[in-house]
Amino acid sequence: MAIVTSKVTVTTTSQSIVSVDNVSRDVRLHAKHECHVGNSGVTAANGYLLDNGDQIQLTLAEGEDLWAIATTGTGSLSVLVSKID
Repeated sequence: MAIVTSKVTVTTTSQSIVSVDNVSRDVRLHAKHECHVGNSGVTAANGYLLDNGDQIQLTLAEGEDLWAIATTGTGSLSVLVSKID
């Protein structure tokens, strides 16, 4: 099982935070700013809201990716990805 961590700067332009892969992955996120996560079409209006300090864990299936956008301004999102072999 491979574990990858990163700290992503999130702005008001949506961006990929976990790329597509050919295996399932467990993903943990810790927001340090109000932001929204979802698919490549994520916006502040349709994304899943993470308030400052929120943490979430989810599983991405093979072929899925994850995107994020800040509600306003710029913040950071800590990302931990664990590949499920």
